[in-house]
Amino acid sequence: MFFLLDPSKPCFVANPDVSGIGVRTAIYTQNLLSFAPALLALKDGKVTPTELDALETQSTTILITALAILVSTIVQACTSSTSNTLNGISNYHASIVLNLSWMNNTNLFIYLLLYTYRRMNLSDTELTEETKGHLKPNAPKLARCIYEARKAIVNHVIVIGTLHLSLMASVGTWLWSNPAHFGKYPPSECTLSASVVVIGKAVLLGSAGLRAWSILIYSILLIPFLNLLLPIALFAVPLFVFKHSQGMQLRRIMIGLGMLAVIDAVLLVDTEVGIKKNIDHGMLAKDEGAWTFGQTLALLLLLVPLRDLAEAFWERRAKSLGKTLMEASKAGETAVAKYLLERGAPKDDIGMAFGN
Repeated sequence: MFFLLDPSKPCFVANPDVSGIGVRTAIYTQNLLSFAPALLALKDGKVTPTELDALETQSTTILITALAILVSTIVQACTSSTSNTLNGISNYHASIVLNLSWMNNTNLFIYLLLYTYRRMNLSDTELTEETKGHLKPNAPKLARCIYEARKAIVNHVIVIGTLHLSLMASVGTWLWSNPAHFGKYPPSECTLSASVVVIGKAVLLGSAGLRAWSILIYSILLIPFLNLLLPIALFAVPLFVFKHSQGMQLRRIMIGLGMLAVIDAVLLVDTEVGIKKNIDHGMLAKDEGAWTFGQTLALLLLLVPLRDLAEAFWERRAKSLGKTLMEASKAGETAVAKYLLERGAPKDDIGMAFGN
């Protein structure tokens, strides 16, 4: 249910630095692009240390930016208005930040999937060398799981990701504990009349059901590391506990990536439909889409994940050329090897072909 208002007097003051098209486009793009390096890495059924490192760099960059967005939201929510300036952040704009934060979690879960797949498919030599002094040969599965858990706890992406989940949950719990009086933003008669779209259904911010479910979900995610138990139970534990061929593991990983892509698509559509509905019904000012410094900066920051994606493509190309170069060197095909070197194949692969 919507309350039609006078378009010249919208309920919420425009905040394009939060919900402007530039900010939304930047966040949508960087999260959808994060699937590309993962799919490239899995193309040959193997995740190399280099590929995992590249994904770690990209995920860390995006998650740190996502943390900064949440910190900025908290600072803005705690800023009081003055006689000349309306400060704070409305409950509706805070709900958009939370939607975008859910999308930003994609990077954590993609990395978690590939990290688990890589750990599960370590060669016996790699595992023995790495666990020397930490894990006995032929150790039981429980001992291996404990070792892997300890290793994951100090992983940069996992640490930053779980902190992002906790901070997102803190903002969500704060918002939904009293959505009519969120932060220092001045409440009005229409504060709870705006609508958010949840899985295609429009729900008022004042909905008691939405508030109860939101508090429950965000409360579960408040405690760092414990908030990772559900995704780990869904994706990682089955790979460690149950015996599967590498092909079956790869299918599970691809299903997990597919689920994440669907969730991102639903969040994107819900956010866009919700903004349009609220603008059409006079809840949001039409200058919500005004181009500002923050929107331009957000789009420029897309250069970072685009650079990471280009590096991933380049590394994949070098890896493919290197494999062909090794085969050509072993077969004595000098002309082919020379051509591949001109195309950028790593010279070291010639030596590897002959074991030196």
